[in-house]
Amino acid sequence: MQALNEMTELGYTRTMFIENLSHQFIAVTGCGVYAYLDPVDVNGLFNNYVSDTLPIDAFIRQCVRDVLK
Repeated sequence: MQALNEMTELGYTRTMFIENLSHQFIAVTGCGVYAYLDPVDVNGLFNNYVSDTLPIDAFIRQCVRDVLK
């Protein structure tokens, strides 16, 4: 049961990450994240976020800045 809860929590975290990432791209560019990145890249960013210590908002702002350089 614990493994199921961990998977559910990870799925929720992934969904929130993608939603926040897309909102930040829309706020900055007027287009969502998938106008700039493919799903594999978004998944890679999520994996980086999970292993990082930055709060989600700071991590996402940095990601958007890096992509738009």
